[in-house]
Formats: sequence, C-alpha cells, structure tokens
Amino acid sequence: MQFSNGNGQKKDQAADQNASSPQKKFNPVSPQGNVQSFSYSPLTQVGMFRPPNVQLLQNSPAQRLPSTPSSINQQVPLRSPLPSLPTYNGLPTRQQGLPIQGMLQPTLTPPVPIYNGLPSRSPGIPTQRLTQPLSSSVATPLVNPPSIKQAQPSFAGRPFPIPPRFPNNNLVQNAPSAPPSRQPGALSNQPSLSQRQFPVPQQPPSISKPPVMNGVIDMQPGVNGFQGPMQANMMRPIQPSGQQHPQNYASMQQTYQNSLNAQFNQMSVTQSGFNRIWGTEAIDLLTTRDVLPPEGVTLPAINLQKEHLNQLNCSSDIMRCTLRKIPETQSILEKARLPLGILIHPFKDLQQLPVVTTTNITRCKYCRTYINPFVYFIDQRRWKCNICFKANEFPEDFLYDPGTKQYLSDPSRRPEAQNSTIEYIAPCDYMTRAPPPATYVFVLETSRASICSGYLKVFSKILLEEFDRIPGDARAQFAFLTFSSSIDFVVLDEGATKPKLIPLSDIDEIFIPKAEGLLAKRSNCEDLIRKFLEVLPDLMNVEGMYENTGSCLGSALQAASKLAWPTGGRISVFLNSLPTIGPGALKERPRTSSGLLLPATDFYKNMALDNTGQQIATDLFFIGHEFQDIATVGCVAKFSSGSIYKFPNFCADKNELELRRFESTLRRYLTRKIGFEAVMRIRCTSGLSIHTFHGNMFVRSTDLIQLANVNPDAGFGLQFSISDSMAERNNVCFQAAVLYTSSKGERRIRVHTLSLPLTPQVSDVISSADQQCIVGLLAKIAVDRSMATSISDAREAFLNAAVDPLSAYKALQNVRSGQLLAPPTLSLLPVYILALLKTVAFCDQAPGLDERVFDWSEMKTLPLPELIQHIYPDLYAVHTLDEEIDPPRLQLSSEKVDTTGIYLMDAGSYIFILVGRTSPPQYCRAVFGVDDPRQVETMYELPTFDTTESDNLRKFIDLLQNEKSYPAAVQVFRDEAPEKTSFFNRLVEDKTKIGVSYFEFLQQLKTKVK
Repeated sequence: MQFSNGNGQKKDQAADQNASSPQKKFNPVSPQGNVQSFSYSPLTQVGMFRPPNVQLLQNSPAQRLPSTPSSINQQVPLRSPLPSLPTYNGLPTRQQGLPIQGMLQPTLTPPVPIYNGLPSRSPGIPTQRLTQPLSSSVATPLVNPPSIKQAQPSFAGRPFPIPPRFPNNNLVQNAPSAPPSRQPGALSNQPSLSQRQFPVPQQPPSISKPPVMNGVIDMQPGVNGFQGPMQANMMRPIQPSGQQHPQNYASMQQTYQNSLNAQFNQMSVTQSGFNRIWGTEAIDLLTTRDVLPPEGVTLPAINLQKEHLNQLNCSSDIMRCTLRKIPETQSILEKARLPLGILIHPFKDLQQLPVVTTTNITRCKYCRTYINPFVYFIDQRRWKCNICFKANEFPEDFLYDPGTKQYLSDPSRRPEAQNSTIEYIAPCDYMTRAPPPATYVFVLETSRASICSGYLKVFSKILLEEFDRIPGDARAQFAFLTFSSSIDFVVLDEGATKPKLIPLSDIDEIFIPKAEGLLAKRSNCEDLIRKFLEVLPDLMNVEGMYENTGSCLGSALQAASKLAWPTGGRISVFLNSLPTIGPGALKERPRTSSGLLLPATDFYKNMALDNTGQQIATDLFFIGHEFQDIATVGCVAKFSSGSIYKFPNFCADKNELELRRFESTLRRYLTRKIGFEAVMRIRCTSGLSIHTFHGNMFVRSTDLIQLANVNPDAGFGLQFSISDSMAERNNVCFQAAVLYTSSKGERRIRVHTLSLPLTPQVSDVISSADQQCIVGLLAKIAVDRSMATSISDAREAFLNAAVDPLSAYKALQNVRSGQLLAPPTLSLLPVYILALLKTVAFCDQAPGLDERVFDWSEMKTLPLPELIQHIYPDLYAVHTLDEEIDPPRLQLSSEKVDTTGIYLMDAGSYIFILVGRTSPPQYCRAVFGVDDPRQVETMYELPTFDTTESDNLRKFIDLLQNEKSYPAAVQVFRDEAPEKTSFFNRLVEDKTKIGVSYFEFLQQLKTKVK
C-alpha cells in the first residue's frame, strides 16, 4: 500500500523489490515470460454465451450404485442423436434435458453440470450417476441397463489427450437437419472403465462391434480411457470387425480437430455480431491480409458506471492509457501481459480551454488533488476526493459562478466539475518570485561549414518575418551570440544606430562583458534587432570568417547561460559541426566503439542540470551532414526539458526538401506557445504507483517533474504498477497538473483528469487495450533498454512484447495450434512492432550514429499521433480522390501501389506523392499540367490549376497539414526518380535488407506463441 502526502512524495517498497528481482527473459511488459503459468478454466471465462433457457445444474451428493464384475467387461450400446431443436438467435438451444441439435450427447442426469448444452466434468474426476434423476423431463433412469461385452484393453499408460472445450464465442451450429431418433438407455457423461460402476445388467444385448453411423464409429466419453467431453461429430474411420479401437491416436485427434474446425468455420452471422458487440471477436492474422481499418484506428470505448461522465472525460489527444479498463490486481495485469502506462500531451494547443480566475482554488486538503468532474458530491457543502477518497468541505465562494458571480444551487454546475481539462489563473500563493520576462538567447555557429550551408540567411529571413509573433509582452528580452573558434557578443544598445560585436578570445574562462545592450528589450530595441538580422549573413562573411574551422560550443553555452541566469528563459543553439575546442570538446569516436551510443563526457549533462535549477532550457538545431555526436551534446537538451531537431544534408542551395522543412520547423518553433518555470505533478488513485518517466525532463520526486520550459509539441510517458488491490472500487483516476508562467507573466495551472473503469477479468483487460498507446510506450521503453544494454536486447524485447499478449489471448480462447488469433484491439500490434524494428532507432543497420540517436529522441518526445505516423505512415491513393469522401488508408505494402495510380504517403515531417509511370493522363494534366506522367519533374509545391482534381488534392493536403503541429515538407516525384527510395523504404510490410516481410514476421510469432 502506498500513500501520498501533501508534497506528493510516495513510498513504494514493492516496486523496489520487483526491480531488484532477476529476470530470465526480458519483456518490457512484465518481468515474467512464461505464459504457461496461467490458471484458466473455460467455465469462468467472461463473455461465454449461454442462451436464457440453458441452466447450470448444481452438483448434489451422489450415491454410487453397486456394480458386479461381470458388468465391467460388457459393451455399452450407443444411441442415435435427437431430432432438431429450436434455435435462439441462430444458436441451438437445449430444452427439457435434450441435447443441442446435431450433437451426439447422452441424457444428462445429476450431478453432471450443464454449460452451453454440453456436459462438463473436470479432468481426472469421475462423474457419478444418481439412483434418482432430478426430474423425469431431464433424464430417464435406467431400469434394465444393458450388459457390456468383453472390451479391449484400456488406454492406461497412454491416455488420449483431453480435447479442448469450446471457447466462449464459438458454439456448435449448422448441425444436420434431420438426425435419426435416439436410442433408449444411453449413459450420461461417464468416467473411465477403471473408475465407474454400473448397476446389475439385465438382458444384455449381443453386440459384436461398435454401431456405425454414416460410415463412422460413434465414440462416447469415458469409454476405454477416453476422458474428454462429448463434442459434436467426433468421428474416426471404421475399423475392422475384430479391431474396435484405433491404433493411431494422433490420427483420431486430428480427425476430431478437423471436424471441430469445420463447425467453427460455419458459425452464423448472428454469432459474429454478438462477438463483435461483446468484444470477443477474434482475427486470424495468418489469413486476414488487410488488418488496417480503412477509416483509421478506433479506440475502445470507456464505459463508466455513470454514463454522463463518459462525455466529460479527458480527450484522448491529451492523455491516453494503454488499457481502457484497469485490472484490479497486479496478478491480473501480469496474466494479460500488457503494459500499464499513460502517454500525456499536457501543453497541447487547444481551441477551447476553460479558464477560471479565482482566489481560492478548490483542492483536496489531504492529497492536494484539484476538484474535477469525477469527485463525489456528498451534499452542497461536502465532496469526496476521487484520488484518496476522503471528504472535504467546499470553500464559501464555490457555490457562485466564477464568471457571472451568480449563486449556483448545485455545486456540480461549476466549470471545474464540468470540464476534465481546465486552466486556472493562479493567485500569489503559487509564486515563489515575481514572474520574470520572457528571455530568448540565440547561439549561432559561424564556422566555415555553417556559413557554406546557408542556414544564416534562412534564419535571419524567418526571424524577421516572425519577430512580432514571438510570445511575450513588451518586457521580452533577446540576446545573440556567435561562435566558431571564439565567441562574439552582439551588443544592441538602446541609443546605438547599429549593432556591434564584442569578441571574446579566452574561451576557457568565460565572463560576461560589462556592456549595455547584451539583453535587448523588444519595446526599446526592436528596430536595432531588425537591423542586425538584415546584416547578419554578410557580417559573418568578413574579416576572414572562412578561416574559422573550430567550434567552441561548450564555451558558447556557458556564456549564454550566464546571460539568462538572473531571469531564466530559453537558449536556442544552431550548430553545424562537432565541438572540438574549449570546454566540452569532443573527438571523432570510432564506429566500432562499444560505448558509442552513450555520452562521451558528462559536461553537457551537468550543464543541463545547473540550467534547470535556474529555469533555463536549451534547444538544439543540428544542421548538416557531419558527425556531431548527438549522444553527448544532446544531453544539454534532454535534461533541461529542451527539444532536439536535425536536418540531415542541409544545404540552402541544393537540398530544397530539407530547406522547406527547416523553414516550417523554425516558424513553428518561434511562434508556438511556451511556458516558463514549469513543474508537472501526476496523481493517481491509491493502489497505483509510478515507477518510470519518459521524455525530456528532470525528475524531482516520485510524482513531480521539473520543466524549465514546456511547449505544445512535447509528449511524455509514464509507467504504472498496481501496488495494492483495488477490488472494492469502481474506477481509477489519473490527474496531471502543470504549473507554469506564461510568456506574458501570468502564473497558470493547467489540469487534466482521466477516469477509467476497473475489471477483475483478464479478457476485459485484453479487449480494452489501446494498441497505438501500447506501441508508443513500448518505443520509449525500448530506447532505455537500448542505452542500458544493446540494440539486440531491445529487438528481442519487442518480439516478447508481441508474443506475450497473443499467448495470453490464445490461452483464453483455447484454439487450435494452426491459427494466430488476436482480438481487434491487438490486431495491429504485430505490424506496428515490425515497423518499429525497421526504424532507424532499432534496425540492425542504421545509416549513421547521429541518425539513430536522433530517432531515439523522437521516440521519447513526440506526441502519440505524430509518433504513430513516424513509425507507420499513412498511405492513400489520391488518383480516385473525391471531394466528399476521404480516401481509405492502405497497408504499407508494394502490392497496394500500382504504376497506374498516384499515391500520397504522410510520414509526419514529410509528405511524399508518388506518380506512377502509367497514371491516367487526364489526371496528370489536371493536377500537374503535363499530359504524360513521365514528364512530371520533382517538385516541392503543387501547381495551382482551376480544375476539380487539383482543388480536391490541394484541399486534402491542407487537411493533413492542419492536423500537424507544423506543416510537413511536400515532395512530388515519379516512380522512376531517385527520390522514390524515400517512399519505398517506408513500405514496412515488404521484405527489405533491414527486415523480413509482414507475413514472415507473423510466422515467427506463430512459432513463439504458446
């Protein structure tokens, strides 16, 4: 059991003990990897269909009948099936003790329990017959039971394996329409010959061989050692008259399985509909080619006890849990083999955000939870917290509307009780100092390589265009530093007519010059800042700047930190080469180094920790193709809640694709909303505990993270464990509260609350899985695994993460071994994991070390929708685009791409349009202005034509761009152009040099699923 105090600190001894226990096989979902350890009974399975008129007979004390030695060596005559029975919604029903239509089943007598019309008995426990039946309508007692002839030797020592019971969603259907009449005197579900006892027979019939029906022998349960339950159409080939039992038991078992599978394949449409409603529908991945829904992935619904609360729950774009139903205990979670965690996008741009201004924010006085729609209103004066379940009193002004100040008779009408996402303007109690002004420090590399790339011209142009839109009020401050082999401070004095530079050649001992104008205010120096940006590209080309080949990045970061130290703020660094001189200097590391993916020095990490204490965040822009050691330099952004961007092969004159991507990214970066001096606390219902954080942040305590800057493009992940049973509760809640200072100096609190129901059933847990959220969390876990051990261990962990939940689902379904079944909620898990294995982050052959580490950063920080597009892009056929109907999503396979079509791939940061060489000429003329598809040249912007096809395509691209945080770079090319590699390399379901095909991957999973 763990508790939360007022400071949010937690004690979790159980998590520490679990972390220290050895693990035989790594699995990011669970420390256990043996699925065969499940305890499972088909009779306790949730969702098992039973028609209303089928009852489960309770066992009563059984009185054993006397037996004689002569009765054991006699053959029991077999009977014929009954006439057809009525059905219930297309399913056969059982009435008045009669078996299901088409099933060769004996008359049932107590104490045999009936389940779905089938006799049920535990393996190894004999079923006994009563001297008196329960009722005459259920079974007829044997007055003259037949004698039994000499039987063949028992199967002792070689027992026939017990056939599986029917799964919960499969009932026997489509039985023969006119079976023959039933023989009297058939026995009920019997034990083996060595266990059962028979009454004294009278007038035994003479039988020389087993009865034959339709060319097959009818076998009964319990005869000659066969202990499985009676199933329909269980048959074996006719044996010679002197051989009453088959010798090839494997063949008999296979015959039984084939018959059972044939009945499963003939299930009615009604049963499939019920399965879909109940969430028990199964998909055979080996036979289902298109598993991707054309309209997109639909999340499992959240069904709380109070239906009106479902509409008030937190948006899935802000907070998503891997499970939409939380297991009550840790053991249930381990049986489901799924991770428990949430992915949160706390500072997402919202079009509608309720803002409340109050001097008294209502919170729980015990756990400090903010009031939300899921608290319990006891009366007009009291409410019970949904996190710690303790009663609190409302403040005096809570019954008044915060906007209109009108009296509210019902406290649930307050905005805090109507919105799960809300923002408060915090009073002075939430401030430790007066809100400082927004401070922006730009650190620009001016070495020879960076000047040749042309990024300074682009930077100056974009900053001039977007300067007025940079967040902040009139107090906002700006500073500029340039560095190569030395550092230059840009002085923007209020009374000066032009900017000037102060060089600093001593890079080992950094100090700040005593000069006015190092931090220029927007209100006083805007004109001077604009003049500096206009002359910046030419200013760096004079006085032998081309001779500067070194980079003193560490010294430049120290100088920038000293400038922002009093107020805090944001440092933006643009670098093109590896830092080689001064503090933090690095060297080229050999490609075969075992620790190459780890930081080479702690200099940048220590600087990030120091800056975080002063509320300073650092963002990095890596430009160019040279090795820059992102694994080491990136630590300054990772531990200060900063961001990392990379533009490979950037050249303003030659690489227009990266140029456009750099422009759109920089525009978004300069103008997006920003929060300073931020902290985020995560609260959850008692019984849950946080054990891992993922993202760029600094963890201060078990539930509190510090964010020097928070931006709307940053995502975070958290892993939870169940430390105590929650069986006595109905739901659990997660609450994330972000306290920050806005760019205009307001102290604000943004609160998100998510409520989810609890379940005691493993099947409910699996049917409520959010597969995209699971993949997003697994990607973050795998990054930590790769850094701690190796890439190969992370790849093995991905396989285990795909195998374990499918094995758990197979254990619940109890299906034949030839299938690879998955519920609809996990049908995309294998293809997503295959896509992860082929990403730059986790593939065997990465194009470069910096590329791999940068992809790790993307896995850690991207919000979930952008991360899914990065892993598994969206593919559309746009040559059939309709104005009213969006094109369906296609599988990422080359079989979906034809030379006669035009296809658009949305990969997050890029949008590729592939033009087939035999595309319709009329469409090419309407969209690209050429008659022959082979005349389409590579372009980065669609031309504008007054045609329906052109308007539809442009509107569709605009729709895709509006869903992104910043516009993607668009590239159009033919299927014969060199740029096609970028398109076809993202068809992850095809076999490539870095991985197997999707079907081959399914075959690998099939051999591992147990």
